[in-house]
Amino acid sequence: MRAPHFGYGRMVDLSRPLAPLEHPWVGYQPRIESIARDGQGWYVVSQLGLAGHAGTHVEAPLHAVEGGTDVGGLPVEAFFGETAVLDFSAAPMATPIAVAAMQEAGARAGGVRQGDIVFFRFDWDRRPGGLYPPYPSNEALAWLVDQGIKLLGIDSPGLEVEGDRRLPNHRLLFGRGIPLIESLVNLELLRSGRVWVFAQPLPAQGADAVPLRVLAFEGE
Repeated sequence: MRAPHFGYGRMVDLSRPLAPLEHPWVGYQPRIESIARDGQGWYVVSQLGLAGHAGTHVEAPLHAVEGGTDVGGLPVEAFFGETAVLDFSAAPMATPIAVAAMQEAGARAGGVRQGDIVFFRFDWDRRPGGLYPPYPSNEALAWLVDQGIKLLGIDSPGLEVEGDRRLPNHRLLFGRGIPLIESLVNLELLRSGRVWVFAQPLPAQGADAVPLRVLAFEGE
């Protein structure tokens, strides 16, 4: 495979920080395993107890498809490449995004191309808490998948059709082998609709999801 080449002027971290918190879904529970003694200096080995869905995380098909690919089996090339950032920051809460709106957002970002990563910007952290986020209709997501994307990321805690417990959007993505990153941050700091992204999860075999670091590079 030919190595890509790109220049950049700035980097933006799109990952939600993980902090020592009580609930492993939003942070981690640290435990000091051992501390050096006898005046030999500071030396700590810690263990982190956290959920695979803590903070900014990626979900593999195994999350919603029995026998699906686990995190350890995801192709590393899916997590590096050109990325279209689709701006839905004005989309109403708890409202589906239609095909036409998806196509319009894609055009504003400079187009959605074969092999792209795509990120949805909802500005979730700036919205009133406790309300259901905007989400793509299954038809709009199908249009996006048909463009040949390899990875989808969102800055909200989910993209499911409200009230549909069959998880049609997850199954649509995972049925095509497309991983899903949830709970991104700082998408509003990006100045361009197209950026380069590098994000690699740990090769966690048997896991349906795992936190990861997501970096965006833009500008020359």
